[in-house]
Amino acid sequence: YCTNAACPDQVQERLQHFVSRGAMDIRGIGEALSAILLKEELVKDVADIYNLRNKEAQLLSLEKIAEKSISNILKAVEKSKERPFSRVIFALGIRHVGDETADILAKEYHSIDELASASKEHLMLIPAIGPKISDSIITFFNQEENQNIIKRLIEAGVRLKETATEPTDLPLT
Repeated sequence: YCTNAACPDQVQERLQHFVSRGAMDIRGIGEALSAILLKEELVKDVADIYNLRNKEAQLLSLEKIAEKSISNILKAVEKSKERPFSRVIFALGIRHVGDETADILAKEYHSIDELASASKEHLMLIPAIGPKISDSIITFFNQEENQNIIKRLIEAGVRLKETATEPTDLPLT
């Protein structure tokens, strides 16, 4: 495990995790394309994915990627903005926070701001959260680089809140 957040391999792994099916589900950006995007400096972190629409001309100039593929990728990027809040938490790649823990956190904290400001004591009141996970969450949200990424995700329109859904068509209505 490399602790250097600027390590190129780590950046690529975070990008691949972010776009994966269980996370933001951005089809078309796999291992090969993520490596190219990083090499060509079209993407430096996961928030840059949401600026790819502004770099369409540069994407078209890349070898081995067709216009139709770029169109599909940009549609997938747009669609990913509506992924459930729990998937976004998982996609952020917080150490020790898997998909089940992300679901639990999304139910307990209804926005990224609530989660970011959670205290260790409050986090540990949640049955599935222990000291290791709570420390990881607090460390993640205290890092300036991660705060910047979250700010840019908000600006891009990524859903960073749990939307309350009211039940419809109940049996007694």
